[in-house]
Amino acid sequence: MSPSVTVIGGVQVDVVIVPVGELPPQGQTLLVDEMSMRVGGAAANAALAFAETAATVRLMGCVGDDHLGNWLIEVLGELGLGGELHVVTGGPTGLTVACEAPERDRTFLTYLGVNAGWDLSMIPADAGSSESLLVCDYFLAPALRGAPTRELLAGARERGGRTYFDTAWDPADWPEATRRELLDLLPHVDVFLPNEAEAEAASGEHGSPERAARALQAASGGWVVVKLGARGCFAAGPEGAELRAAAPTVEIVDSTGAGDAFNAGLIAALAEGGSWPEALQAATGLASQIIARPSGGRHRAAPGARSGH
Repeated sequence: MSPSVTVIGGVQVDVVIVPVGELPPQGQTLLVDEMSMRVGGAAANAALAFAETAATVRLMGCVGDDHLGNWLIEVLGELGLGGELHVVTGGPTGLTVACEAPERDRTFLTYLGVNAGWDLSMIPADAGSSESLLVCDYFLAPALRGAPTRELLAGARERGGRTYFDTAWDPADWPEATRRELLDLLPHVDVFLPNEAEAEAASGEHGSPERAARALQAASGGWVVVKLGARGCFAAGPEGAELRAAAPTVEIVDSTGAGDAFNAGLIAALAEGGSWPEALQAATGLASQIIARPSGGRHRAAPGARSGH
């Protein structure tokens, strides 16, 4: 029987624009080479990446009943992933503009839309019944912050599931209150999945992803896996365990969603009984494969892959 995974987080439209090294001066125009529109949000990205694994996936997010929301449901429905999205009548679907350029890291402009009011009452009561629960896009669902997310994580653990958490970047730049909020949640998290900048900001350990991972692991008690982009990843676990995995060298076509694909590869490998070294290699491998594909053809369903509903 295939392992079961529930993914809760952002489901929105992504508009990817390349190249955007910087915004043009006021009143001026910048021409770009490429623009694509696709299904986005951390939860949708991860769920689509899971389609390449043997996992059975349930995707839970929030969209409006506008044309963008209807389009998301249609596209995700082709892979059996649209059935558990909460649709807000009269509400606008969220959207992110991702700006990419070869000489700089990606930046994002996000409109929350209905995600601003998405709360625990809109999530199925049995969300935590899967073997693995991934909660992501934490800061883009303000009504789920704090106690609601703690309830989701704790509930999944009580049912015997393994919990995964990926906050993404805090738009408020990680004030002390937010760091305390995160540290309060980490004891309910089996695997925390920040990228390098997020790990250092959340821990206060700047300049060393290894120190940041160790500090966050001490607060969690579980595993902390810091995603390092082209440098692979570093993982700190219980009893002083530390692991590294290199990322395969690929020609990057579209890096948006790389961290979400990494999450899917790691969770699927662990759920299938893989060791931690094997899971880290699977994670970097899946992420590298996906970012080497064009935006319009990056997700490919594996034989036997299926959704939960």
